[in-house]
Amino acid sequence: MTNDDSNGVEILRSVKVEMRDGVRLSTDIYLPACDGKPGPFPVLVERTPYGKHNETIRERTALDPRPVRRGEIAARFARRGYAVVVQDCRGRYESEGRFKKYLGEAEDGFDTLSWVDQQPWCNGRIGTYGMSYAAHTQTALVSQRPPGLAAMFIECGGFANAFRGGIRHGGAFELKQATWAHKNALQSGAAKR
Repeated sequence: MTNDDSNGVEILRSVKVEMRDGVRLSTDIYLPACDGKPGPFPVLVERTPYGKHNETIRERTALDPRPVRRGEIAARFARRGYAVVVQDCRGRYESEGRFKKYLGEAEDGFDTLSWVDQQPWCNGRIGTYGMSYAAHTQTALVSQRPPGLAAMFIECGGFANAFRGGIRHGGAFELKQATWAHKNALQSGAAKR
């Protein structure tokens, strides 16, 4: 555990959360500094293939156009009374296993929320959030009806029919999927393995 006293946030970094098949996903947990109130708290969860320590472009504003790291966003929510869980998807960055785009996100999401729901810092009310692929992880996990899921904040993505749009356009494979996979493999180091 790392204490971030200057910002009123306790951080547990790279906690390994075990999935049903034994693969462990690397997870950062941001908790409000206790100050006499040790929880439990409502929880926000983001599952991402983009790196739990990396920048996210979704939080830019006209007043502050700089990229913000996922941990900065998580800490902001923790200072406001939420526990926040940010997790690398299977086979990405610090997580074990093999990344297979879109496949297994429902089960891994369910297992993650089941784990979160059992933690002493969780009050049983879990919200998910994220943009792009992190939106897809949300739409996948909801199909499993995970315990504690109370809200979802799907910023964009999360298509309902991958045959008609997103992965395929009327059945034809979209090149953007191959370029996305190649770019993200290079960034995570997967192409070097």
